[in-house]
Amino acid sequence: MSLYRQAGRSGRGLLILPLVALVVGLGVGFAAGRATAETPTFQDQVADLQAETGTAADALELVAIHYETARSGADAQLERARTAFAEVEPRLRLLSPAETAAADEAIGRLETLVSESAPAAEVERAAENARNMVRRAARLR
Repeated sequence: MSLYRQAGRSGRGLLILPLVALVVGLGVGFAAGRATAETPTFQDQVADLQAETGTAADALELVAIHYETARSGADAQLERARTAFAEVEPRLRLLSPAETAAADEAIGRLETLVSESAPAAEVERAAENARNMVRRAARLR
C-alpha cells in the first residue's frame, strides 16, 4: 500500500468527459446542418447535368478539329468525350431516353469512323452529328 497515493478521481476521467462532449456536440451540429440544408430543385439538377454534358459535347467538337492534323489529339478527345458521356448517360436516360440512345449510337459511329481512318469530311460530319445528339439529349438545343 502506497502512502503517497491520493484518493479520488484520476486525471483520465477529466480528459474523457470533454472528448465525449465534443463528439456529441459535433453530432448534434451535423444533424442540425443536414436538417436545414436546401435540397436542389429539379431545374438545378438539370442545369448541373447540362453543364456536365457540355464536357462531352466540347470534346466531340475537338475530335473533328484535331482529326486531320493531330490524329492522337483526335483519339484523346474522342476518349474524353466517351468517358464524359458515360458519366452522365444514366441521368440523361432519365431526362430523355430516346435522345440519349441516339447520342450513344452517334458517338459509336464516330468511334468506328476514326478507327477505320475514314476521310476527314466524313469524320467531321459524324462528330458534328454526335455533338448535336449529345446536346439534344441534355436539352441544350
